[in-house]
Amino acid sequence: MKRFVSLIHLGNNMWQKPGNYKPHNKECIDSIYHEKLVTDRDTWREVTKFAAENGITTILIDMGEGVQLKRHPELAVQGSWTREEFREELKRLRSLGLEPLPKFNFSCAHNAWMKDWGYKVGLPEFNVFCRDIVDETCELFDGPALFHLGLEEEDAKSQEILGQPIVISRKLSKKIEDSNVLFEACRKNGARPWMWTDPSTVNEFGGEKGFRESVPKDVVMSNWFYGSIHNFLPDLWDNPSVALFKKLEDWGYDQIPTGSTWSMPVNMLRIEAFSKNYLDDSKLLGFMSASWIMTIPEQKYGILHDICCMKLANDKYYPQG
Repeated sequence: MKRFVSLIHLGNNMWQKPGNYKPHNKECIDSIYHEKLVTDRDTWREVTKFAAENGITTILIDMGEGVQLKRHPELAVQGSWTREEFREELKRLRSLGLEPLPKFNFSCAHNAWMKDWGYKVGLPEFNVFCRDIVDETCELFDGPALFHLGLEEEDAKSQEILGQPIVISRKLSKKIEDSNVLFEACRKNGARPWMWTDPSTVNEFGGEKGFRESVPKDVVMSNWFYGSIHNFLPDLWDNPSVALFKKLEDWGYDQIPTGSTWSMPVNMLRIEAFSKNYLDDSKLLGFMSASWIMTIPEQKYGILHDICCMKLANDKYYPQG
């Protein structure tokens, strides 16, 4: 059976480092660093219950600063959930029939949750820190089947677009070395590593040839595309992000294609129609929708809308999973 995944934010400090409190986009409140946890618990419970009632099988929890970790309590902010509270929440999610899975983004472009650790990339203690995070998170989740590691958009241009005050970008050999530390930490804990992919991230791993040679085939790929996919050839393949879905399959990777209502409400319909027509079903582990909306009352209906759009696509193209 395929996983139908909804990405829900518990933590929100992914994009702007501590000290950067001025949004680069005045309409986007997730573009600043937050000294207190933004996620509203009632909204969290409502949207996750709604997800379970509408065919979502898996909640990918964007952890960030959301939980007070035992090994690194310095990462917490005001209002971060205790380990005990989080364990109770995992029980509630499972009681709804949902599979909770963890996500921490270890890309230098999305690691504001690391606080000062984000500036220690390249030092020996940094990879010890990363292993600590994976180990404790897997223990909290009682051995998750998959662990999403992020790892995308680390190039300087992407970080400038995000409004980062300081750009940190690893060279190829270091990116590969650090990523393999994370992959191995997941495996050691019985979790399959999982990462974002897009054309720029493929380039960060040395281009298509370098990516195939440096990223192990057990790593699950979530290539993301939030625009319109026209269900005809040959124009379909002109978009490099769309073409990457087929390339990843040809390179031997399992996939969880990812869409969103970020740009257009019919995106998941297009993603799943495309997958049904052009991708090998045996290499499709499921689908994910990422609303990129904070779990707060003011934005609640955006998350519910995202879930509804995914349900519509699931019911039409993969009604039996």
